[in-house]
Amino acid sequence: MTTYSTDFQTFTARDGAKLPYRYFEGPSDTVLIFLHGITEPSLYLREFGKYISEQNLATVYLPDLRGYGDSPIRRGDIDYVGQLDDDLEDLFRFIQTRHPNAAILFGGHSAGGATALRQAIRPIHADVHAYLLISPALSPNSPLNRKDGNNNESKVSIPKYALLMGLNALGIQRFNDTVVYRRLTPPEKLHGTESCNLSYRLAKSRMVDNQFENYLQRLNPSTFVFVGEEDEVFDAHAYEPLYSKHSSAQVRVLAGHNHDKIVKTNEAFVIVAEWMRSVRREKL
Repeated sequence: MTTYSTDFQTFTARDGAKLPYRYFEGPSDTVLIFLHGITEPSLYLREFGKYISEQNLATVYLPDLRGYGDSPIRRGDIDYVGQLDDDLEDLFRFIQTRHPNAAILFGGHSAGGATALRQAIRPIHADVHAYLLISPALSPNSPLNRKDGNNNESKVSIPKYALLMGLNALGIQRFNDTVVYRRLTPPEKLHGTESCNLSYRLAKSRMVDNQFENYLQRLNPSTFVFVGEEDEVFDAHAYEPLYSKHSSAQVRVLAGHNHDKIVKTNEAFVIVAEWMRSVRREKL
């Protein structure tokens, strides 16, 4: 029997799967749905979610996406490319039923930011009040990706990824369970609920495609992009010129913060809280 921590609840996806999310109750008029990164489930965002709810800024939902978490259906894998989008639409509609008059903020950290951005071209975008993107990824060939050799403990098999993209373009999908992403962190440094080996169909579902401008152009003017100046995965100073070219999003770079620290310190939390208060004032 699966046992979750006390802040876990579940919703039912369209295929009948019971998918977990962490829940932190706050004001009923504002909801934040916030997505985790490429290998970690929502555990590392727990303090962030608690802070937002305890500051009376929003009710917070932190889903463990399919393929992730304490006891996933298949760790590191899903059934088809885009299944996470369907799951998020199901979660979004479930939340709308629970909070019928709430302004819904949508976002994520790292790959969670890219997964949130994928929704900008999907039906739920019309009901998203604003996006919160923290150290957000984009596409596999994004200009945000660092070219100087960073300390990111991961490896993407570009040849496999490219081959599978080509096969999928021909309608051949039977090899989509092939692992294309591996986290290389030593086992003794892991807590045990990470998804370190990701299939093509899951990895593909975490990123936008290389026509990323189609997603950025649809972002709400209230969108907030927040990144640490010492980010070791993405080029922090590439965000503002890219986002300003394609959107009206506000971009802020925080000194003394790297890729993960940006979602863990009180200094960062306070800045996000300021943005959320401004969004709430706009709504009134």
